[in-house]
Amino acid sequence: MGEDGGQACWREYPVGVVGEVVGACARSLMAVLVGLAGAFALILGGGILAEENLLGDPGLETAVDHLMRISVGFLMVFALGVALIWAVVGSLREVAVSRALVRAAARGASRLAVPSPDQVASVINPPASRLAFFGWGNAVLAGVLGVVGFFVVLVDSSREGWVITLSSIGYALVMSLLGYACQQWLPRPHAKRRALIAAHWSAQDEARAWKRAKARGGAEPLVSGSPKAAAFIYVAGLICVLGFVALLASLTMRCASLPSRGANECDEVYYSSFIERILSWGFWIFAVAVPLAALLALIGVLLDWTRRRAERADLLAALEDPRSSRPDKDVLSFHSERRMHPLARVGAMMSGAGLVFSLSSYMLGEGMGLGSHEVFAEYRTEALAATFVSVGLFVAAVVGTGIAGARGRGLRNALMQRWPTIPEQERDSDGKPTRPNRGLSR
Repeated sequence: MGEDGGQACWREYPVGVVGEVVGACARSLMAVLVGLAGAFALILGGGILAEENLLGDPGLETAVDHLMRISVGFLMVFALGVALIWAVVGSLREVAVSRALVRAAARGASRLAVPSPDQVASVINPPASRLAFFGWGNAVLAGVLGVVGFFVVLVDSSREGWVITLSSIGYALVMSLLGYACQQWLPRPHAKRRALIAAHWSAQDEARAWKRAKARGGAEPLVSGSPKAAAFIYVAGLICVLGFVALLASLTMRCASLPSRGANECDEVYYSSFIERILSWGFWIFAVAVPLAALLALIGVLLDWTRRRAERADLLAALEDPRSSRPDKDVLSFHSERRMHPLARVGAMMSGAGLVFSLSSYMLGEGMGLGSHEVFAEYRTEALAATFVSVGLFVAAVVGTGIAGARGRGLRNALMQRWPTIPEQERDSDGKPTRPNRGLSR
């Protein structure tokens, strides 16, 4: 693009179909984890409502209580499984990126076209660090459970106790092997690929690319995003918090003292008519606040999407004109990096929460829960359909993110070549980057 020809710049190299898929999957799984956190909040709120008899129907309260209880189990299983898959695909993305850069260097890629900071980070960061953390973390937790279980079964031996103890110890050993492999075996081939990449793009090449970006883009903190969209999202978060506070306040202020051991009920206390009315509104405030917060958050996402589409169109038009002036640095920073489409992020979040509740409902309908079989049996078809829809949302998020990432590579490369901009970085209170940039040769 005209004015910067022959100068060092960043370039995002293609990573192949596998690299695009695992990269999109990693981003989507992060959104799924957020969705699981939302599911936990709903389980907590629903459980409180059912436990405190605030739904006005004993049968409904029992069904909700059973649904929340079995949902906790599914939530824990999904959280563990999603965290494992996220760590695995993150490691696979590092391998895909490093191999892609090795191929580019072998094919004689220009030394002036230095790999983008995002791709360099995938090469220089410790390989499989997330997977190693997952392995050692699970090994510690399972090991502690196994040791405690071992002493328990020595005192009170039982078949179930030995099964749990031996399973915990075996799982701890497997996770320890995973953590050891990630720290001792996987870094070796990764280090060889990094050496090949560093031999092609030297530290001087990277320094020239960074120097040009700092001279043009500035190194001050960048803040990107739509103010209106951010306002809707912040208000949505505030309303959601207020809803939970109102619900908890209406419950906890009823108790003059905490229930004693072996007792399930507290000593109720009553206030003046004004405070009584406020406390009685707690449930309805919560019931209105949660869907309202979700609606406002969705509006914020759509506003942000609309603005980003307009920015993208303006950037494409500016790139076609050699005489166009440099766009705003926040806009350049946002569109020069890979981003997950906001609608794909929302879909992945909904898939996480949807899978928890749909599978829980289906299992209750099959009679594999704590009760309420007759209630949920009538909705097994709907629950199964919701499960497939949730899976479809995740698949659509992965496919959409991968396609959008591959199609947007041309725009990102054009922006980094013509108007290089320092990528967004996490900074401390003094405005300094919390993670200094490192090069391939360091």
